[in-house]
Amino acid sequence: MNKSIIVNLLSATALSGAVLFAGACKKSEEPEPTVVPKVKGCMDIDSPLYNADAEESDGSCTYARVTKYEITYHPEMDGSSNWDPTFYTDADLILRIKEQGTANWSFESATIEDQEHNVPAEWTAPSPLKLLNKTYEWELVDDDNGTAADFISSGTFNPITSANLNTNTITSVSGGSQLKIYFNLQ
Repeated sequence: MNKSIIVNLLSATALSGAVLFAGACKKSEEPEPTVVPKVKGCMDIDSPLYNADAEESDGSCTYARVTKYEITYHPEMDGSSNWDPTFYTDADLILRIKEQGTANWSFESATIEDQEHNVPAEWTAPSPLKLLNKTYEWELVDDDNGTAADFISSGTFNPITSANLNTNTITSVSGGSQLKIYFNLQ
């Protein structure tokens, strides 16, 4: 074979090997890492606006502060007899609310006398009690003018899990009575 052809073949083979080698060593470009923004929101579990997915606080936490308490309805009779066996037969309502497991009531109402069972009884909150992510218990009794009060009903609620943010209310139904708590977010 002709020497120049052999040299050309060898040169072509070396050149193609160099091209292949250069292509194999070429650095591939990696895409820029995607920056995922942190989820912002309220990170305090005591707020009705708490966001369990939040990774960064955005200052949106507000808290339920009671403005009014209401017993929407309660049983008409104490078993099979009237609440007050004398002149008036309707209950004299006292509402009490406290954090479950504590000794002292955080709210104890004044007596609403002769309250009909199907007419709402309302008490304005004397101070805007801040409700936390805890279980609260309530008790409704009939005040018997200095003698032992008759138990009407009781229940529990967690203001964070039972808050209705459309109406700013918390509702608890138990023992034939309905408690409704009105609140503002502050």
